[in-house]
Amino acid sequence: MNAAPKTHTQLPALTRELVAHSLGIAARPLPPDLARIARHSLLDWFAVAHAAWQEPPVRILLAEVREEGALPCATLLDGSKVSAVQAALVNGTASHVLDFDDAHLQSRVHPSVPLWPAILAQAESGRHSRREALAAFAAGVELQSRVASWMGEDHYRRGWHNTATLGMLGATVAVASLLRLDVSQTAHALGIAATQAGGMRALFGTMCKPLHAGQAAAMGLRAARLAARGFTAVPDILEREQGFGALYAGVRDTASIWHDASISRLHGIVYKYHASCYGTQAPIEACVQLRHEHGFAAADIATVEVVIEQQYLDVCCIPEPRTPSEAKFSIAHMAALALSGRSTVAAESFTAALDDPALAALRGRIRVHGDAAMPRANAQVTVTLANGVAHVSHSDASRPETDLGRQEARIANKARALLLPGLGAERTEALIATVLASDGIDDVASYFAPLRQ
Repeated sequence: MNAAPKTHTQLPALTRELVAHSLGIAARPLPPDLARIARHSLLDWFAVAHAAWQEPPVRILLAEVREEGALPCATLLDGSKVSAVQAALVNGTASHVLDFDDAHLQSRVHPSVPLWPAILAQAESGRHSRREALAAFAAGVELQSRVASWMGEDHYRRGWHNTATLGMLGATVAVASLLRLDVSQTAHALGIAATQAGGMRALFGTMCKPLHAGQAAAMGLRAARLAARGFTAVPDILEREQGFGALYAGVRDTASIWHDASISRLHGIVYKYHASCYGTQAPIEACVQLRHEHGFAAADIATVEVVIEQQYLDVCCIPEPRTPSEAKFSIAHMAALALSGRSTVAAESFTAALDDPALAALRGRIRVHGDAAMPRANAQVTVTLANGVAHVSHSDASRPETDLGRQEARIANKARALLLPGLGAERTEALIATVLASDGIDDVASYFAPLRQ
């Protein structure tokens, strides 16, 4: 990894320094462990995106882009082709519809959904290798994560959706690395992207949240391509007066951006095994553990107390969800599913289950509280049974897996569950094997071959 200065007191070169650092990562072969993590994220992305292909937001976007028409050069997840920007938009939106994609807790960005759609669209149309695509992913994760460190919590607290705003910047740098843009061109590309960045947390639980990811991928791709054609912005968009940092978070200090500069931010990626907001993952795991250890039935439960970190209270605490999207942002609903022994992945858990009287009754017995002392992505669940016996479980969903073999096995099993209904066994195994194969010089079009069989 590039070794950047650890502390900074001057602002003028921030954008260029961060661009140079990120492009430097893409310019060299990734270490084997980082390439493996990138492949895990790519497989996870393919699975969650393909599983959402028939969902309403995707069908609406598909109708729109097909009516527009364009030069077909990039593959959609149904095997058809559209323009590169259209592919990034639709594939990116699809990959965030189920809210089942990977996460990077330190940056509050879902790393794959703005990056892989843009990278694959550009890499396929430009006939880039799989090795180049994986390196571009690492560069994008690095850029968006370090900008997030600099922006701090204020950006998210103001109501911005980091996957949309910072993900667009990451997608820009990832595509810039494929286009071989230099530092100056890429800095201008960031300016082009930054002036278009948006995405509000107020839209969580609606079709617009996954659209944020698609827009980030599409606009990041377009920003880099425009810069390659000579379109200019400003070369210091992050640090300039009234620039991205000042406007979106009011930040000025830059020391945090270079914390652990020699360590790749790929190491911070975590994966979901329940199809809902990351804030629900720890409560679900605690509920699953309690049911497994104590064997009670849902009808035996008198009350459930869920304690989470306070910031999730206004993110994923919809008490009575009415739509599948709202269900994914409801700790009460997801906890009720887990305590009832129901799937936290199957589609019916977010549709038919919403109107199930027994599940609704259990939801009504669940109370969610915030605790300022609760660590990030942790939860404590107390289940009190009708006989007065109480059981307690604590879960920590904040730590990335250190055993990459175990992680690969879990992601492959998740991919099978999501891909089998649409692709069948033979094509599913072909896609898993293709994505997890060691990165090489093969064109990225090989990733899409199983979708076309």
